[in-house]
Amino acid sequence: MILYRASVILAGMALVAATAGTVAAQDHTPYEGNGASAGQPAETAPDMGVDGAEMVVKKKSHKKAQPDPEPLPGQKLTLKQVMNIVKSTRNLAGRNLSGLNLVGMDLSKCNLKGIDLKHADLERADLGESNLERADLTGANLKRANLRLSGMTGAKLENANLSGAIWKDGRVCAPASVGQCRESAAPSP
Repeated sequence: MILYRASVILAGMALVAATAGTVAAQDHTPYEGNGASAGQPAETAPDMGVDGAEMVVKKKSHKKAQPDPEPLPGQKLTLKQVMNIVKSTRNLAGRNLSGLNLVGMDLSKCNLKGIDLKHADLERADLGESNLERADLTGANLKRANLRLSGMTGAKLENANLSGAIWKDGRVCAPASVGQCRESAAPSP
């Protein structure tokens, strides 16, 4: 008895699957059913299941996801937008990244000329070999960040925390380096 029920259930499932495939492939053309007369809008034939009940058939949309629109000049970027730019062109020149959490981010060899990084958290970020000319790093956290071989002409570093950062010339900034890289005290003999 159990075996008979299982085979009936499986046969029913196969019939439903086969019907669903044909229902999805049906042409939804108007028909003149249910008393529609000439001049009146025709209905669309409903999709009917095995038991005669209407089925809802969803059509898949084949639209490609639209890329994020290009941000306007001066508009603050989101972390997702920053990551997309870094993956593609590595050109963040003149962009507004103020206040963003960029902890540990790889921004090495990026064009960051004139970038706004005010109060951004760049702790342990890699900015090595990047162009930081005229970048605004006011109040940024650059603790233990890598700035080795970065061009920093005209960069603003007021109140920027540079404790433990690797400076552009390779030296490590002393603890409590704020606004400028202070040399670590030589160890006493």
